[in-house]
Amino acid sequence: MTLDFSIITVSYNSEKTIERTIKSVLNQSHKNFEYIIIDGGSTDKTNAIINQYKNKFKGGITHISEPDKGIYDAMNKGIALAKGEIIGLLNSDDYYYENTLSTVHEANQDTDKKTVITGELIFKSEDSDQLLRTSEQRFRKKIKQYKNGVRHPATFVPKVIYDNIGLFNLDYKIASDAEFIFRIYKSNYTFKFINQPLLVMCDGGISNSKGIFKQLLFENKLFLKTYCPNVILRYYYITLSILRLKVKELASNLTFLYRKIENH
Repeated sequence: MTLDFSIITVSYNSEKTIERTIKSVLNQSHKNFEYIIIDGGSTDKTNAIINQYKNKFKGGITHISEPDKGIYDAMNKGIALAKGEIIGLLNSDDYYYENTLSTVHEANQDTDKKTVITGELIFKSEDSDQLLRTSEQRFRKKIKQYKNGVRHPATFVPKVIYDNIGLFNLDYKIASDAEFIFRIYKSNYTFKFINQPLLVMCDGGISNSKGIFKQLLFENKLFLKTYCPNVILRYYYITLSILRLKVKELASNLTFLYRKIENH
């Protein structure tokens, strides 16, 4: 029997959240899927927790724990093992709703089976739960600005697309998902939008914001150099990126300082 889905979770020292993630996959109302967990060699109880749930999947789970070159390398390993028609990437601190796969499966029925299905998500932070919406109009606007136009954790990509255009580019350490989505768009595949949240994405926090924002700027420059042929427009977007990231870095540092003072 053909598998409808391959759900891939990458993890590293995720003992605090991995059980909730696994349960959200196990409890899906749509059952025709395989579950692949690629662990980066965790040193905490992550793998022990995974092992406790293996029997519940009745053979429909693959679990590997070994060092990798980062999150996208781990995702690529999972995609290479996948046998399902559609691939979903579920981070080890996020979780699906019970009807997520059934919703995506239903949406896929009237497509050419080479269509990206993408929805909304709830972004959960310490302070609030925020609905991050999606639409074709928003997607087109973001793509024209050389930005990621989808909510990637709530995006399901047919395996055939990975087979045709390749996996995640490991030159990107943080934003390879954005580059991959743009590559899909440039390859003329279609996108279908579901106007409801498909999962809860939890804010893991930023422990070293200065380094992360520096890396994001590097990757944004690399992306624009690759995909934006107009030099003037390229430098315009690079300048905007610098300003936007500086604002985000300042906001992140102020939030961290506020919480530190509040908890003192």
